Amino acid sequence: MSKDSKQIRRLTVNGRTWAITELEKQGLTQKIMINDEELSVRILREPTVDQPDLVANINGKVLIARREEDRDGSDYLIRLNGRLLKVSLEEREQSLQNAGIPETVLGPVVITAPMSGRIVSLKASPNTSVTKGQPLAVLEAMKMENEIAAPKTGIVNEVYVQSGALVKAGDKICLLQ
Repeated sequence: MSKDSKQIRRLTVNGRTWAITELEKQGLTQKIMINDEELSVRILREPTVDQPDLVANINGKVLIARREEDRDGSDYLIRLNGRLLKVSLEEREQSLQNAGIPETVLGPVVITAPMSGRIVSLKASPNTSVTKGQPLAVLEAMKMENEIAAPKTGIVNEVYVQSGALVKAGDKICLLQ
């Protein structure tokens, strides 16, 4: 796909919506624009019958996704790094300007381990302020260190693990208010 031809979609995850534009695609690697942020996506492993997980690297962060169940038409339940999400993807013909809901996560958020591994370090402690994207912990898995980042600006209310702890996908790391 050339840089001139842009495929535009709307992605809705748990009620939050983004405009996605595919900028470029070469094999299993593509560049996409989500609202105004350009991301590099590389598929590391596609799902198979034996290995149903999709493993992708997005801007240097490894994500693991598995379709849990089909829903009505374009809706799916997807487990992404241990968190269950309702996802829908809608094709769009026309350009989407200012599409989507402002990037705001409301209410408390339980941050969970995206995969099994060992907590190498904790970057936040109770009652500390964090900004969206700020690392909260570093998880070592498959000989790689993965940062677990804050999905929103807020205050770390509780930390459920200690540095050196072994965790499974979905285990609680901390609570963000």
